[in-house]
Amino acid sequence: MNMTSVKTVLVKELRDLYRDRRTLMVTVVLPLLMYPIIFIGIMQLTLLQAGRMKEQKGVVAVLTPEYVPGNLFGDTVRLDLTDSAGWHDRLKEGEIDAAIAFSPGFRDSLLAGRTGEVTVHFLSSRDFSEQIRRRVEEQVKVYREEIVEQRIAGLGVDSSYIHPVAFAAIDEATEQEQAGSALGRILGYFLILTTLTGAFYAAIDLTAGEKERGTLETLLVSPALRQELVLGKFLATVVAALLSAILNLVSMGFTTLYAVSTLGGAAGFGTEMVISFKSLLLVLVTLVPLAVLFAGVTMAVAVTARTYKEGQGMLTPLMMISILPAMISMIPGVELSPLLAVIPIANVSLLTKSLLSGQAPWLEFAITILSTAGLAVLALHWVTVQFNRESVLFRHAEDVKWALFTRPVREAGKVLSPAGVALLSAVSVIVVGMAGGLASSDSPFQGILLVQGALAALSFVWVYQGGFDPSVAFGWRVPVPRSWLAVILAVSGGWILTVELATLQHQFFPFPEEMIEQFSDLFAGLENLSIWQALLLIAVLPAVVEEHLCRGLMLRGMSRVSGAWPAILVVALIFAFLHLNPYRLLPTFALGILLGYIAIRTNSIFPAILGHFMNNAASVLVYRFDDWFINMGWAAAEDAAWVPLPWILAGVVLLSAGIALLPRTNLTAAGREGVDESSSE
Repeated sequence: MNMTSVKTVLVKELRDLYRDRRTLMVTVVLPLLMYPIIFIGIMQLTLLQAGRMKEQKGVVAVLTPEYVPGNLFGDTVRLDLTDSAGWHDRLKEGEIDAAIAFSPGFRDSLLAGRTGEVTVHFLSSRDFSEQIRRRVEEQVKVYREEIVEQRIAGLGVDSSYIHPVAFAAIDEATEQEQAGSALGRILGYFLILTTLTGAFYAAIDLTAGEKERGTLETLLVSPALRQELVLGKFLATVVAALLSAILNLVSMGFTTLYAVSTLGGAAGFGTEMVISFKSLLLVLVTLVPLAVLFAGVTMAVAVTARTYKEGQGMLTPLMMISILPAMISMIPGVELSPLLAVIPIANVSLLTKSLLSGQAPWLEFAITILSTAGLAVLALHWVTVQFNRESVLFRHAEDVKWALFTRPVREAGKVLSPAGVALLSAVSVIVVGMAGGLASSDSPFQGILLVQGALAALSFVWVYQGGFDPSVAFGWRVPVPRSWLAVILAVSGGWILTVELATLQHQFFPFPEEMIEQFSDLFAGLENLSIWQALLLIAVLPAVVEEHLCRGLMLRGMSRVSGAWPAILVVALIFAFLHLNPYRLLPTFALGILLGYIAIRTNSIFPAILGHFMNNAASVLVYRFDDWFINMGWAAAEDAAWVPLPWILAGVVLLSAGIALLPRTNLTAAGREGVDESSSE
């Protein structure tokens, strides 16, 4: 690869991106001006309104004037007392801000040493009415303390008698840690979105925009190689994403410093807040692989669009999907752990909060950088694959089949597109959630039947309406005979290692008691069924249905475009999310990788079905015959148990032997060239 050509393409694309005055205004000038103008303007209005409300007198209707103590409300309370005529309607209409009532004989009760009651009527839907309620409550507390002091003094007892225990809380967190923790929750979210936004518009302009302007063909016939064009455009998108993130970080940083210096005391911080240069530098380092990942994903998706407008529409769901993991830093109690450091986007959000708080979790920092960088490499590979496909670069419009009850024409060798896989996976998650919600909590087996039935119907309706040949789309072909023995060995070993993986996950992300009870209830209910009925419900049905959906439709569609390994990993992740249980995410993801590898190597769905059946059946048998498999059943135990070392070694040997016996198919070729080709020996 000629780096001079890459540099030429990079400079050309950056010049095209930033020579337009409007683009420069949106990507450079606005980030520097938007946050200060908006935030400072809102802050000034907030301070002005808060000061006005603080000085404004409230109008309070007294419902029982005959019981009002004379020394309860002084001039400093800023309350005007009025009569109670029509008080309820006046409160609703805003003529008064609150109404107050005293229990009958209020003053006499206090003089007699008994309790009197004060009731405040207010409207929580009105801010000022809520503030008046707080004023009255504070004044009543002061009055109550005065009464207590008088009673204690009358008894000749020291006031400390009723306060035997003094409590003090000392916050050992520094001002940087306090402010950084609060600001990191917000800044991480905004930095992720601004990085994605920078990549978003650059990727669309450099791909779909080139198509719409008719300049892509000129680039393709230039002396630069296809890989050099891709890398140049890719680097330009990365620069745009990083530039957007850095400018927004600078803008938000100065705005935040101004806000803290102005409102620091009211917010509980000092008037000065110092976030170390080291923390900011580490945050920027974290954003680099994230920008590369966003650049790859946005370019891979945008290059399939025919126009700029279509590219915006295709990338909008990506923006929406990224919001949830970016907001994880705002969820109370969620802290960065080695397991969460693997989850893309969420890891950067949590790491930003930790770094701005003055913490430096080096293990989680390394895991975040490496995992994000690994995904970025896959994204770059995906972009390269997309640019090497003429059908993507010169895609035509696709007709929508609106006739739901007409039989579509089947196209030979047709499989699901990546966009179709994304849509199918989203619909599948919704179907699983809705079907599971319809099931009775007292009948877990009903839930299994509803979910599996819904997924089966979805798969076959998708194939029928899409005009796919089921034998090709699902991978219905007979594998070579030795594949069966290979699957038995590989899945047997893989199941043992998956149990250990679940135990390892439990150490960092403990299973809640509710989940363990659900598993116990599910497997305990199997005792009322025969062993064959239990296997049919837990092992056979999910194996057939889920494999047709995941290793059939999704894997064969993804692998045709992206190659084998990206398809295996993406579909395994979708397979894990379909179970809607974050505590099973890691072992289910590992199982999905193994089953996807088997499906690709054998070029058939049937070995994957067998492997899925064996995995689920093993859990049923372990619970049913737990005396034989002591220390092996993590789902049936009260707590996760480590698998004995001899069993782990046996699992590694079985898995290695099974993989070695699988047909030696070229994974890349199997993914790209033809899903109906025979496996080579």
